[in-house]
Amino acid sequence: MKQLIDRVLDHSKNNPNGFTINIETMKAVKFGIVVAYYETQNSFGKKALEKVINHALSHEKIIGGWFNSKNGFFYYDSVKKFKNSELEKAIEFAKKNKQLAIFDLTNLREIEIK
Repeated sequence: MKQLIDRVLDHSKNNPNGFTINIETMKAVKFGIVVAYYETQNSFGKKALEKVINHALSHEKIIGGWFNSKNGFFYYDSVKKFKNSELEKAIEFAKKNKQLAIFDLTNLREIEIK
């Protein structure tokens, strides 16, 4: 686990504008729509990253990360990926998981949830 945490932390440093990766392959996920799980919401720091990784390992094996310039924290989420054709499913999942927005990786755009 320590090695995986260190790899994700290094990836965060090299991608301060945000990223979505498969933690088994450490390769970027570039297509689809990703939605964070409620269980890993507001996770920042090394200790929280371990919780996010554990969740991701038992779910989609995908982690998203982004730097919040307002408070200086790097946030991590375990995320579920949907095909672009499954926008309605992604929105429904986002609402169930109390998300304010989801991210379309294919078109690099945030979609607000109303």
